[in-house]
Formats: sequence, structure tokens, C-alpha cells
Amino acid sequence: MLRKFPSSLSLLWEGSKLTLRHPWSSLTICVLGMGLGGLAPLLMVRGGLGANPAIESLLFFVAVLPLDMYFLPRLLLRLDAETLDNPKNLEDGWRDAFETRWLRAFGAKVLLGLAAGLGILIFILPGLAVLFFFGWAPTRVLLRGEGIKEACIGSLELMRRLWPLAVSRALLVLLVGVTISGFAQYAIQALHPLTDPRAELLSPLFWGEQFLGSMVSVWTAASLLGLYQNLESFAAELSVASSSEK
Repeated sequence: MLRKFPSSLSLLWEGSKLTLRHPWSSLTICVLGMGLGGLAPLLMVRGGLGANPAIESLLFFVAVLPLDMYFLPRLLLRLDAETLDNPKNLEDGWRDAFETRWLRAFGAKVLLGLAAGLGILIFILPGLAVLFFFGWAPTRVLLRGEGIKEACIGSLELMRRLWPLAVSRALLVLLVGVTISGFAQYAIQALHPLTDPRAELLSPLFWGEQFLGSMVSVWTAASLLGLYQNLESFAAELSVASSSEK
């Protein structure tokens, strides 16, 4: 008999537990994210660029790349190894696995983003379809060491079988993250509008926002990790049940 798939609230709680499993590592990433986030207004001030939200957003994207590229995936791979000890990501071998996979996983993430972005520019639906069918590919490259082609096929098969569960849970996680970040930005602008990069650097509210944003990123990534683990396990159980029936 198949187990019941975890409820949405259970998955949110599971993501919180994963985030707090290594509190010092999570805290370090949040502090690092806060510092990297401050590089954007600092470069704006040093370059005498004034208030230019577009340029500042671009600088912020580049500044926080080390988090998405290295530090956050490292934590996720460690959490996966410790909680599942999957043969493709053993608990005593996750460090070596990470060193051989992180760059390929980041490349898969970049390719996914480019393909989805191009699809959205051409017509919104193709871009959404790319994210829908192949969104788990970078995760599979990182956690299971698959090649990009193999990971795309695996992501497609997983979504074909379990897309209602995957979409509903993932949207809830993203909605919670966006709501928290959006409320923080609204509150800061209401309390003390930050009108230019220099004002941002001098405001404790700005640094608090950067820290909270990094915390939300860690929690969101951990929650999506928990979701993927459950989807992967549930898909394996479905395969076993299907084989038994035959």
C-alpha cells in the first residue's frame, strides 16, 4: 500500500527543520548573503552612479552569484546526504561528490534559466513549460550526479507522473517566500524609504532586509529539497507498486 504524500504544511515544516539542521551553516550563508547584497550599493556609490535601480539590480544579481553557485548547493547536498544517504549521494562522500558536481549543476541551472527566459520572451507559455518539465534537472545533477541530458529526462518523467503534487507544493513554498520578502520590503519603505545607494549603506533596515532575504533563500531552497526528496521517493514507490501489479 502506498504511503500518503506529505501535506503542504508538513513540507513547509520539513523545510524549516532542514534549514535548522545545521544552524551555524545556515547563519553563515545568511551573513554572507547580507554582505554580498551590500556590494551592489557600495559599487554604485564608488562609481558615482547615483540612484539607478536597473544597474543596482544587475550588480546585486552578480554579487550574490557565489551563494547560488557554491555555498547554498553545498549545504543542500550535505542535507540530502545526511537525511537520505542515497547511494548516489552517500553521507560519508558528499564533500567529494560536491566538488565534482557543483559546477555542472550550476551550468544546468544557467541553461535552464536561459531556455526559460528565451521562451518567456518569445511567448510566455514556452518559458513556463521549460520550467514545468525540466525545473528539477539542476537538482538531479547536483544530488544524483546525473548528466544534463539524463537529468532533463528524469525531471520530465517525474513531472509527467507527479506534476499535481509537485506544482501545488512548489507554488506554496515560493508563495510563502515571496510574501515574506515582499512584506519586508514594503515595511522598510513605509518606515524609512531608501532613496539612493548611500542611504541604503547607512541604514540598518537595509542590512536587515538583506539578511532576511538570504534567510528566505535558504529556507526556500531547503523546502524545495524536501519536496524533491519526497517526490523522488514517492515515484520509486509507484514504480514498485506498478511492477508488483504486473
